[in-house]
Amino acid sequence: MNKRYLKQMLTYFSKVYHLGEKIKGLKDGRINPQIETSTISFIV
Repeated sequence: MNKRYLKQMLTYFSKVYHLGEKIKGLKDGRINPQIETSTISFIV
C-alpha cells in the first residue's frame, strides 16, 4: 500500500465517520494522565 492511497483512505474515513471528533471525545480511567487519551488513540 503506497502513501498516497493510505492518505486518501484516512481522509475518506475521517470525513465519513468524523474520526477526529470521536477520538477527541475518548475518555479513560487514569487520574492526571501525562499523555492525553486522544493522542494515544490517534497513534494506535
